[in-house]
Amino acid sequence: MNLSNLAKFILGFTLAIALTLGGAVAASLYLVARLTALPPKPEFDSPEASTTTAVSTTPTPEATPEPEPTPEPEPTPDPGLYQARVTWPEGLLLRDNPSYDAGSLGGIAFNETVTVLENAENGAWQRVRSESSNQEGWVVGGNLEEISTP
Repeated sequence: MNLSNLAKFILGFTLAIALTLGGAVAASLYLVARLTALPPKPEFDSPEASTTTAVSTTPTPEATPEPEPTPEPEPTPDPGLYQARVTWPEGLLLRDNPSYDAGSLGGIAFNETVTVLENAENGAWQRVRSESSNQEGWVVGGNLEEISTP
């Protein structure tokens, strides 16, 4: 075995190791980038939006005239309650009971105005009414900021 063949072997072996390591690093970086990407922000459907986007199986409006909706009176705020806005950037999940295991009723968007109806004893939960959807439910306490009235 001469010195030229030994140099070729060492060079070939070094190149093979370098290419294998380079491919492994590139694959690892690709997988890490794909797995650490943030999921899309959830969008909460309001009851009005879900009824307008649903496919209607009823006859066309020409065949059956729809009755005119009766206007609902504006709700008057109850005494002792206050208006607040959502300060949590991702919005809040509206629940049917003051518990993390409770069912979801929908969501309240960031900066949306709500009426605080009740505070739990320990302040961890607040019962609110959404101004946009008029839904009532419980949200995690500490994520609302009271709106000062002039």
